[in-house]
Amino acid sequence: MKRALDVLAGWAPRLFPPLVWSVAAVASFAFAAVLLVPGRNTLAELLSLLTMLVAIGVATYAYLVVLAPATLRLLFRARSSEDPEAGRPDPLDAPHMDPGLARYFSPQVAKLILERGPDALVTAKREVTVLFADLSGFTRFSEVATAEETVSTLTHYLDELVRVAHSNDGTIDKFMGDEVMVLFGAPIPTEDHASRAVKCARDMQVVVGLLNAERARRKLPTLGLTIGVNSGECVVGHVGGEARVQFSAIGDAVNVGKRIQGLAARGEIVIGERTLELAGLPLDKVEEHFVKGRGQAVKMLRISTSEGPTRIV
Repeated sequence: MKRALDVLAGWAPRLFPPLVWSVAAVASFAFAAVLLVPGRNTLAELLSLLTMLVAIGVATYAYLVVLAPATLRLLFRARSSEDPEAGRPDPLDAPHMDPGLARYFSPQVAKLILERGPDALVTAKREVTVLFADLSGFTRFSEVATAEETVSTLTHYLDELVRVAHSNDGTIDKFMGDEVMVLFGAPIPTEDHASRAVKCARDMQVVVGLLNAERARRKLPTLGLTIGVNSGECVVGHVGGEARVQFSAIGDAVNVGKRIQGLAARGEIVIGERTLELAGLPLDKVEEHFVKGRGQAVKMLRISTSEGPTRIV
């Protein structure tokens, strides 16, 4: 509609010459009629007719060039204000996706958030699974690398981790230097959040292994990956001060998840007991370790990633 109005506004001035010729033709016939009728004040009537024709021409030109496009624009704007959806791009269309949503949420979750509105991000207490993935060896690498090499390498690895997280419907909670925290089961609740987190962890290790093989072939530095996965009841929602608010999870399960990630060796995944139960994984090989902030030992399972990617358990 707006494009049609712009076209009309652009073409209207070009319509003026034909309009002038049309008025001139009508005037010629009128003049001839006045001249052929006897007994009239020919000069006065000609002047009167000429004035009328000029006024008609000016009024017509003003309407076509100024009033019509402006009136239609006003009507279009009024319609847009009455209909909030008028002229608005489809928010579910990938090119119009909010960059913030696209970075932190998988496309499927981002679409659900857009469909449900603010209610999708309401603060609530629910059981979720958290995944902490840390790039081991990055601190030592950054001490000898240039700033450009440091940023390029970190971005390369984190982009791959985010891609894998999104492919498993994980939500990026936050980045902490060379570490990323991924949330499963929020903001959109899912029954298989623990299984998805375990699969995501396995896939991350496999992808980093492939990435390292490619970088080694190109004689580029490589990094390791340590992962901790834990489940439990958390408060999920918008947290932070007025200056900076983000969707996140807080609770003991988050703290324990971070602690057990610190126990993982390069290429390992350490999974908490509750996650093992929810994902249906065997508990016969669990270990017990004391972690900071907990009075009792925490049960966990170490998984090697040499077997390759897995399906959801």
